Amino acid sequence: MTAIQNGPRAEMIDGEIFVRLDPHALDIGANVRDQVDFTATPEFVESVRDHGVLEAISAVQHEDGRIVVRDGQRRTLAARVAGVDSIPVIVRRDTTSGEDERNAERVVAQMEANDQRLALTPGQRAAGVAELLDLGMSVTKVAKLIHAPTAWVQQAGKVGKSTVARSTLDDNQLDLERAAILAEFDGDEEAVRKLLGCGRWNFHSVAEELRAARIEREEFEEAAAPYAVKGFRVLPDHPGYGTMLAMADLRTGEGGEVTAEHAEANAEHWTVVLSKGQFITDIETGLPIDEDCVDWYTEGQADIEPEDGLVHANTVTIEDQWLPEYLCADPDAAGLHLSPVMAAVKAGGPRADTVDTSGDPRAEAERQRLEEQAEVRRTQLETEARVRRERKRVRVLNVKAEAATVVRRKFLCSLLAAKTPPKSAAVYVAITLAGDRDLLTEYRSYAVLAELLSLKGQHEAKVVIADQVAKSGAGRAQVLTLALVLAAQESRMVKDAWRSHPRGTDHYLAFLAECGHTLTPVEEVAAGQSIADQIDID
Repeated sequence: MTAIQNGPRAEMIDGEIFVRLDPHALDIGANVRDQVDFTATPEFVESVRDHGVLEAISAVQHEDGRIVVRDGQRRTLAARVAGVDSIPVIVRRDTTSGEDERNAERVVAQMEANDQRLALTPGQRAAGVAELLDLGMSVTKVAKLIHAPTAWVQQAGKVGKSTVARSTLDDNQLDLERAAILAEFDGDEEAVRKLLGCGRWNFHSVAEELRAARIEREEFEEAAAPYAVKGFRVLPDHPGYGTMLAMADLRTGEGGEVTAEHAEANAEHWTVVLSKGQFITDIETGLPIDEDCVDWYTEGQADIEPEDGLVHANTVTIEDQWLPEYLCADPDAAGLHLSPVMAAVKAGGPRADTVDTSGDPRAEAERQRLEEQAEVRRTQLETEARVRRERKRVRVLNVKAEAATVVRRKFLCSLLAAKTPPKSAAVYVAITLAGDRDLLTEYRSYAVLAELLSLKGQHEAKVVIADQVAKSGAGRAQVLTLALVLAAQESRMVKDAWRSHPRGTDHYLAFLAECGHTLTPVEEVAAGQSIADQIDID
C-alpha cells in the first residue's frame, strides 16, 4: 500500500493522517449528492478562493493507493474551480472487507455528514437509501443506520430508483408517499402523465386504476402471444365493423363458410380481437348459468338458502377466459369475398347491380329474401356494437369501482383507528339501524370488519369487538359501534354497486364524504349523484 509521506504538512493521530493535498490528486468517488451546482451558490466558490477550505475533507486510502473522498465532494470540487493548490484532508485506511461493505459505509457516512451541513435534497437522500437497499441491507438495518422510520425507508427506497420520482419530490410536486407510488410506474410515460396530471384528491384512486390496468394488460399480452406468433394482429377492443368484417360475413372462393383454419392460413390479413369474459357454470351439470340467476349473497354460506328462482353461489364455478374473434380488413388479399347478405348490407339493398326481377317470381322472391336478411344483419351489427360498448362500460367501471374500494377501505381503516367518532356518527348510526334493522346480520359484514380493524378473521373480530367495548372508554366504544355499521354497509359495496345501488349506499357514501373521503366519479354514480354514461371509458 502506498504510504502518505509524513512531514511538515502531515501528521498521524490514532491511525488518521492529517495532511494537505492538491484537490486534483483526490479521487472524488461516488457520492449520494448526484449534482453539485455552483451557480446556485457562487459565494461558496469565492469563499474557498479567498480563504481556502476551512473544514478538512474526509477520505479513505484504498489498497491501490488511491485516496478517495468519503465526505467533502463539494468542497473538493470548489477548490479545483477556485484554483486552490492544497486542501486539508483527514485520511483513514480502508478496513472494509469488500466492495459492498465499503459502499454501504460510504453511503451512510455521506448521508449523515451532508445532513449536518448543506442538507441533501429529499431526492438525493432517497437515492442513498435505494443504494443501501441494493447493496443487500434490510430495511430495518438502513432505518437504524440513518435514524429514520422503516416506513420512510421503504418509500424512499422506491423513490430513489426513479429519476422522475426524485425530481417531483425535490420540486415539491409530490410528497414522499405519492412519489413512491409514481416510482412504481417509472418507464410508463402515459401512467406517469396521468398521475402528475391528477389532483391530490384522486391520486390514489387513479394509481389503483393504473395498477389494475397494468395487470390486465399483462394478462392480455400473455393471452395474445400465441396469436401474435402465428402472424395475427391482436387487439383488446373491437375496431368496429366499418373497416373489419367477421368470418360470418365472408365466403371462400368456392362459396363456402370461412373458419378459423382459413384465418390461420392467411394470418397476415386477419386481426384477432381478444375479449375477457367471466363464465359461470353449474358445478354438477357443467352448463352455463347467467350471473343474474345466482344469489351471490349466499357465497361461502352453505346453510343459507338462496332467494326464490336463484341458485346458491356455492353450486357454481367462475372462470375468466380470453375468447378470440377473427376479423378481416382486406377480403380480396385473403382470397375471400363478401357473403350475399353482407354485400346487400354494404350496398344498402340486395345488390348494387341487381337486374329487374318483377317478371320473374322466383327471382323476385329471392331478392326480397335477401333484402330481409340484409335488414336483419344490419340490425344485428347495430345491436352487437351497442352490446360491445355496454360490456366495455361495465368492465371499465367495475375496474374503477374496485380501485375506489381499495382507497375507500384505507380511509375507513384510518377513520376507525380513532379514539372518538366523527361528530355526525351517532346520527348516521341511529338513522341507518332504524331504517335497516337486518343490516348487522349480513354474513359478509364481519369479514369486512376484520379487514377494517386489521384483525385476523371474522371470529377474532367478534371476540375482539366484545372485549374492546368492555374495556374501552365511551368514545372508543362509539367508534367500534360505528365500525360495525360501516363494515356491514361496506360489505354490500360489490364491484358493480355503481349499477346495482345496494340499499343504503347513498347515505353511506354521503356520510364518508362528510367525514373527509373524496368520492370518485364511480362512487358518485353508486351514490346516485351522477350517471354512468357521464364517465369516460375510452
